[in-house]
Amino acid sequence: MNKKSFVHDATQCTLCGRCLEVCPLFKLTQHEELSPRGKAFLLQKISMLNISAVEASTLAGLCLGCAKCATVCPQQINLPLKISRLKAAHPRWQDWIWSRMLLRSTLFLPLLRFSKDLLPGLHPILEAIGPVPGNISAPLKLKTSATEQNREAVVFPGCFGRFLRPDLEHKARAVLSSLGFNLLPTPEWQCCGFALLQAGFLDREASCRLTNFNIWEGLGRPRIYTFCATCMQGLEGKLSPDVQTGSQKMFVRSIRSLSELIPRLSLESAAGSSETQLIWHTPCHGSEKTGSALKKLLNMHHMDVSLSSTQCCGLGGAFRLQNKKMSLDLAYQRWHNLHPSDDAHCLTECSGCILQLGSTRPIGVQVSHWLDLFEQAL
Repeated sequence: MNKKSFVHDATQCTLCGRCLEVCPLFKLTQHEELSPRGKAFLLQKISMLNISAVEASTLAGLCLGCAKCATVCPQQINLPLKISRLKAAHPRWQDWIWSRMLLRSTLFLPLLRFSKDLLPGLHPILEAIGPVPGNISAPLKLKTSATEQNREAVVFPGCFGRFLRPDLEHKARAVLSSLGFNLLPTPEWQCCGFALLQAGFLDREASCRLTNFNIWEGLGRPRIYTFCATCMQGLEGKLSPDVQTGSQKMFVRSIRSLSELIPRLSLESAAGSSETQLIWHTPCHGSEKTGSALKKLLNMHHMDVSLSSTQCCGLGGAFRLQNKKMSLDLAYQRWHNLHPSDDAHCLTECSGCILQLGSTRPIGVQVSHWLDLFEQAL
């Protein structure tokens, strides 16, 4: 391990404490060593002390990857990237994380289908895993409004949309079609790269990003719409270590969240609309505007969705694998603050949150994407 790569410049940190205010782990535990400031101090010590493999692995797992600390830091300290680099340089980390996924987690296995080039023997096993069914009776129908004319767009479904919920891609295409976009066929996108970056696979993340960029250029540089908040974060590459060229910056500007189109949708009520309580979970990488826009839209059709403050669900990629108890504590805390009824339906815009909340939901409660509110066909 090249310890010099992880020296933290203590003069950068002004001890303003903004990272403590937003860090989900610090809020949960009130332990300074789990705060971004505490982890930055540990990173500094790696260059001074003989840190063992066990200690380095422990440090690498003490981050949810939500990037809230990087977002609020006035000194623009990118701690999640520093930790990702530590994982990448650790000689035993990648073997450990793959074995953990294979042997101890059914939650992440379906999302590894894209990684058959990393683990060729895994792909046939994953192909046997069926899609996750939708659990909501769609109460709304899309109507054509055609506010966009001849603007080309393409859907980025992400690993979740490709392998677990392909119906969400069809619904996303229906949303864009209803607004008059000229839809291009969905290409063979690579992973958005966010999970790879958080797991320390920096080379693989850079390769996926370059492939997706080349696909976009080959399509004629259309708008890219994604329905996963984490895919949005990954595609934008805000936490990526690479410097973006002019063309790559154009690529980033072309990426849009499908949720920004919610206020422009024209809808009608479907037969047999459900009166189930709807609650909204804002992902760490999502927008506060999505829940408000959805609430306004539903109110127009005599429906409602309960909103609550943003709070991490606790997934954190590799964090769930290495710190399962703390990850689950965050998930159950989130459910407690959502106050679901016995038959409530929780909606969100992040595939990772759907997996985490879906695996920890109270009995009778369902978890889905907001697209599940709409019937698939126009």
